[in-house]
Amino acid sequence: MIQADTIVHFYYDLENENEYEATVTNYLNGLRDPLRTKEIISIGDPFMSKTGFTVRVAVRFNVLLDERKSCRHLDDYVSFVFPTVKNNIAGELISTQNLHLTYVRNQAQPKEKKINWEELESWGRF
Repeated sequence: MIQADTIVHFYYDLENENEYEATVTNYLNGLRDPLRTKEIISIGDPFMSKTGFTVRVAVRFNVLLDERKSCRHLDDYVSFVFPTVKNNIAGELISTQNLHLTYVRNQAQPKEKKINWEELESWGRF
């Protein structure tokens, strides 16, 4: 897996302008893989748009991307961040600013060996 640390700007449509900050915060905190909310940078004031009330949001995400055989370097994954975010948020995506990309690989944990105390005692070590 590849993890992209990115700042995302997007418009979020509201049903009404009452408690809009709580509504947007609940939405962002409820997002699951491949997007993880790291920090809410700003939630703008609601304004009237073609679809009703809209608010501009800036948030820092960790975006998880699957590794691809066609990508040889981390820089090759930059072009996949925008479409991944666009497909997984509600609202109109304005931009993504990639800060950092890293490999995320699950390292196999070494198995904890069970100690046979009786055997050690028979060898005279304890």
